[in-house]
Amino acid sequence: MTQQLAEWNVPNRILFGRGASDEVGSYIDRFDAERALVVTDEGVREAGVLEPVLESIEEAGKEYAIFDGVQPDPTDTVVHEAADAYDDADANLILGIGGGSSLDTAKAASIIAANDGHILDYEGSGNVPESPPPSIYIPTTSGTGSEVGHWCIVKDSETNVKEEIGDVKLLADLALIDPDLTASAPPPVKAATGMDVLTHAIEAYVSIKAQSQTSAIALDSVEKVGEFLPRAVEYRDGDPAALTAMARASMQAGMAFNGAGLGAVHALSHQVGGQFGVPHGLVNAIILPYVMEYNLPQVPEEFCTIAERLGESIDRNRRTQLEACKAVRAVRELGDSVRIPRTLNETAAEREAIPSLAAQALEDGSLTGNPRLTDVDDMENILERAFDGVFEYESRL
Repeated sequence: MTQQLAEWNVPNRILFGRGASDEVGSYIDRFDAERALVVTDEGVREAGVLEPVLESIEEAGKEYAIFDGVQPDPTDTVVHEAADAYDDADANLILGIGGGSSLDTAKAASIIAANDGHILDYEGSGNVPESPPPSIYIPTTSGTGSEVGHWCIVKDSETNVKEEIGDVKLLADLALIDPDLTASAPPPVKAATGMDVLTHAIEAYVSIKAQSQTSAIALDSVEKVGEFLPRAVEYRDGDPAALTAMARASMQAGMAFNGAGLGAVHALSHQVGGQFGVPHGLVNAIILPYVMEYNLPQVPEEFCTIAERLGESIDRNRRTQLEACKAVRAVRELGDSVRIPRTLNETAAEREAIPSLAAQALEDGSLTGNPRLTDVDDMENILERAFDGVFEYESRL
């Protein structure tokens, strides 16, 4: 009998806490680097979020160059532009700072900095031959958890399909999480990225590849999001406790799916985002409860536990599948509380694309962790419900 082996990869250096960005320069020195390429986007730069990071680099006597050409859902073209900037700067460390797109761009550019060819040559898992240069990843949103992950997403500029590239060599030499850097994100961004955290945590918890340690931190992440996301969204520059809790939840969820994988939510959202440019976190937030209803018959006990972590009271004397519906309701109500749209009709996504989106989702690597087997009809049905706003739990609870 072949035994399934479990694997879990996370950075061996994680620095977490308010004001942690002040320590960037000292870590560049520890990595024996002299010049960093800072990979970010114009919005982060204009918001002044870079300032404490750049000051720390300067105080350490190090140099830096800035590439701020990151776009949402980075394409292979942008990745190669960042890699060219790394070479032009004669850098020997790459520092990604921003949302998931900035961190993914930095990871992908680091591959090209050490290897020949086109970035999409490395699609899949474990296909990066030479180790990238030293890296520091700093999130400015509580969302993707990319700073602690070994995956990046790159959109093919010709097909608009998002490709996944994963390799343990892509783990950060330092994942630095400073909750203060997330304060300036607009409320809609905080809402969508926060629901992205919840999606990562829930998909990791119910994944067929879940492990004891991934499940433990996934559940803790679920609880933190349920308690603190509305507070984090409500106060633009305030509530440090909520911002800190969400930053930790994002990190934990990223670590959880690093070992447990994801599921149908991400398999679908990658296609919707790639084809129509809908922000990743927003698509996940909308699709999550519909996929939960689909998966519920397979993992009712797990959904009861999720419901409890989101503040629902579970009656163990009632049918488990009925009580599990409370998890779907709790997720949708949390989305409502931070003004997440209920349907894909409220985005740029087009209903006519459902057949192609569903077919592409079946080829997405994220689907391998989903607890319920799917076919193209299932995927189409989930998308139809997500366009129509149809929830079965509403007639059960």
